[in-house]
Amino acid sequence: MATKLSMKDPNPGIWFKFNDNDDDSGEICLRVLTPEKRDEFREKAIKKREKFKHGQRYVIEDVNDDLFSKLMWDYSISEWSGLVDDDDADIECNADNKVYLMRNHIGFASFVGDKMTEMSERYESEVTLENENLSKGSAASGTPKDPVAKSAKK
Repeated sequence: MATKLSMKDPNPGIWFKFNDNDDDSGEICLRVLTPEKRDEFREKAIKKREKFKHGQRYVIEDVNDDLFSKLMWDYSISEWSGLVDDDDADIECNADNKVYLMRNHIGFASFVGDKMTEMSERYESEVTLENENLSKGSAASGTPKDPVAKSAKK
């Protein structure tokens, strides 16, 4: 059976319940910040300028940390459901609310941070395992180990 990979949405995110023991606790969909997206956000958040001093040209990078954080959180938190405010009104999942909660709500920010770390570690270990499998010629890589094929190389 072939391995199916989504080319339309290669990083759809993973849903997490806020409380695994309570089905009504709400849930959030998080996705790992890919290197490509990180570079894209850095490019948007950094302004370069030149400064000349004693005949030398210096490139200075001014980093807009607030913009970078907003772009990162807006991308990484793709959706949520079952989040309500003090008046039991649904909290809309938009960039402003994501930034507000990440900056001001310790519990929310801690939960998101823990889950992002968990996903990054899992992703890193899966990539390491996949690379090991590919380099060994395992069945997972699509090139099964075969003693006949090995002896044919001699």
